[in-house]
Amino acid sequence: MDADLLKAIEKLDLPFPWETNARGQIIMTPVNYGHSNHVARLIRALARIAPEWESGTELGIHTADGVKAPDMVLASPDYHHRHCGLPGYVTEAPEICVEVMSPSNSWQEMLDKMPLYFGVGALEVWVVDTDGHIAFFGPGNERLSGSRLIPAAPRSI
Repeated sequence: MDADLLKAIEKLDLPFPWETNARGQIIMTPVNYGHSNHVARLIRALARIAPEWESGTELGIHTADGVKAPDMVLASPDYHHRHCGLPGYVTEAPEICVEVMSPSNSWQEMLDKMPLYFGVGALEVWVVDTDGHIAFFGPGNERLSGSRLIPAAPRSI
C-alpha cells in the first residue's frame, strides 16, 4: 500500500473500526453485540489470569495485505514499553492477536489472516468462535492445545 495513501486514511480518524486490503480499500464494518461481548469477557478473564499482559482492541497492524485490526491483542510488558505512545499503526504485531468470529466470518477467512499476523511478529493467534470456544494457533497455522504464552488462558468464554 502506498505510504501517502495510508497516512491520508489515518488522518480521516474514522469513528469506527476498519481494515484495508493491499489495494487500500477499507473493508471492515462495525460488529454486533454478541461479538463485542465475547471481546469484553475475554479481556476481563485475562486481566485476572495474566495481569502483566496489556490488552487492547482494534489495533491497526501493517501487514502484507494492508492494515488489519484484530479484535483484541495481548502484549507483553516489553512490547508495551516499546510501542506505547507511538503515533500511527504498528508494523510489529503484539505477541498474541485474537480474532472473534461473527456469523458472517468463515474459518477460511481466519486461516487466511493468521499468516499475516505471524508475518509481522505475532507468536500466537487465538480464534473465538460464535459459541465462545477458543482455538489457539502458532506460526504456520499450527493448531495448539492451549496458549504457550499464557498457559492458564481459558478454552472458552
